Amino acid sequence: MSGKDGLDVKDFIIGGLIGGIIGSVTALLLAPKSGKELRGDLNDQVGVLKEKGTEWKDIAYEKGIEIGNVAKDKSGQLKDSANDFVGVVKDKSQNIADSISKQSKNVKDVVLKNKEENKEAAEKAVDAVEKDLDKASKAVNDASEKAKDEVKTAVKEGKEETKKIIEK
Repeated sequence: MSGKDGLDVKDFIIGGLIGGIIGSVTALLLAPKSGKELRGDLNDQVGVLKEKGTEWKDIAYEKGIEIGNVAKDKSGQLKDSANDFVGVVKDKSQNIADSISKQSKNVKDVVLKNKEENKEAAEKAVDAVEKDLDKASKAVNDASEKAKDEVKTAVKEGKEETKKIIEK
């Protein structure tokens, strides 16, 4: 949780708390008061500091929960995007395997029927497989780009939401 200038929020809060305590104690010790009044003032200041510390703890706890929820939401989005990409790759891989199997059977059938047509049939089969491979490659590439864009968007939104939570 670093701020704009790389300052850690936790360090800032601790520094503010320590500075407040030192300032309060110094002011009380240098004030021209009796021991009884000084002890009363010290007790009052300690009570105020306890209340502020409790408030800061509660705020930090709430912010932590909000940031955790943002992280869970974004991880869910990234998981969905990855699953979509995997589904496209599986589908296209199965299509390619089916196409190769089908074309192999066609070539085998033609080879058995007529040896002169073998070359032409093989070329047609290779062309058909190449076309299927090109289509599948484009679909996988498109799915990859989509997943990449979704990941970038989810990370950016997560950063923005976390920043808003911290700045509240």
